Amino acid sequence: MSSKKYHLNTNVLDAAIRRIEYIFDEFENIVVSISGGKDSTVLCHLALEEAKRRSRKVGLFYLDEEVVYTSTVEQVEYLMNLAPEHAVRYWLQIEFNLTNAVDLRHGQFHCWDPQQRPNWMHKRSSKNVLTRTWTHDTTIIDKNKGFGFYDVLSNFELGFENTAFLVGLRADESLDRYRTMVRFPGYKDVMWSTDKKRGNYVFYPLYDWAFSDVWKYIGEQELRYHRYYDFCFLKGMSPHGMRVSSLLHEKSFKAVQDLPSFEFKTYERLLKRTKGISFAQETATDRKMFRCQTLPKNFSTWRAYRDFLLATYPAPERKAIFKRRFSKHLDNEYVARQQCRQLVLNDYENNLPVKNTEDPKTARLNHWKEIL
Repeated sequence: MSSKKYHLNTNVLDAAIRRIEYIFDEFENIVVSISGGKDSTVLCHLALEEAKRRSRKVGLFYLDEEVVYTSTVEQVEYLMNLAPEHAVRYWLQIEFNLTNAVDLRHGQFHCWDPQQRPNWMHKRSSKNVLTRTWTHDTTIIDKNKGFGFYDVLSNFELGFENTAFLVGLRADESLDRYRTMVRFPGYKDVMWSTDKKRGNYVFYPLYDWAFSDVWKYIGEQELRYHRYYDFCFLKGMSPHGMRVSSLLHEKSFKAVQDLPSFEFKTYERLLKRTKGISFAQETATDRKMFRCQTLPKNFSTWRAYRDFLLATYPAPERKAIFKRRFSKHLDNEYVARQQCRQLVLNDYENNLPVKNTEDPKTARLNHWKEIL
């Protein structure tokens, strides 16, 4: 690997290997989170290689959201079988709620709903974990939302003690991810770690890897990778846009847009599984819809459009959440456009936070007016 970070006389691969060696020295229990994406593929392989050298096992954790690509299921199965004698299979296929951005009347999608068994996106397997892995009383962050995605992660982790959880986040993905990883150094002041409860810690061994480093490693090790990346490359998509995710939450409408071209059978199953998919697929690139980049012709301001969306919002309990949140925001067009996007994407959980500031364009214009 050729990339170097922070002027060190080493490369990111050697640095990652030393970090993983350190984690194996410090912890008996290690669990690697995998998603089927490129970063977790690399991290999984590195951890398994170290487990082989030490004749040890690592846990491989995948939370199956059901509404995923067939290619994701295939990639996760590939990773689970890279070195089965050195892996503990934590492929969770349990019921939980997932944010649903395509159906305003049903803000949560119930994964693995028994009543929807004939329409499940893919099969559950007896090889996987079909019940909750923890014995403590289940904690739920938001009682109104019910048992959700982050509740599964939190309770799963709390079922362990003195365990290192490895996650394939990288700093160059976004500043938010960088802050998440290094804001509060966790284990023994290791900057690429965060502290959890019960002696558990999360580590990010790939935090300083670049996009090119990940693909160089995949190529050199001849690893299989998710087919969606080839699809994105052929479409000329930017590296930042090449993301493997579920197909329903507020950040995934671009995936729904491409789904018929990429995996038509998956798209057909999704149409049967939940409402709103066809409309989301057809309007995903419309500047007036999910992107909220152009005002609908019947509205002259974003504030007027926001007020209309609030007035016609179909779920009273979630409308109240939006009203309370918006009451704390500045009342300008820049903020109102973002508020419209939250309403259209059903983002009552605030997963895409509004930047509550004056319009940066206005600020720049005023700055140059003062100078000139």
